Amino acid sequence: MNKDTQPSWTELAPYAGRWVALVRGRVTGVGWTSKQAQQAAKRNRPKDEARVIFVPAVEAIDDKDDDTLT
Repeated sequence: MNKDTQPSWTELAPYAGRWVALVRGRVTGVGWTSKQAQQAAKRNRPKDEARVIFVPAVEAIDDKDDDTLT
């Protein structure tokens, strides 16, 4: 993974609904707020500047249970 690489959404799935701090494409902090994620990243990687993103929670749609068409 190079410096500009971002993890795929599959790799970030365990963090759904939370804020994640990334340094060089690796998760370095997680929190319920962006500030918590930033602080966790600073504790883990004090010399690096983390990029903080929100990982949205995505619900799967199951079409086989849709009885409205019958």
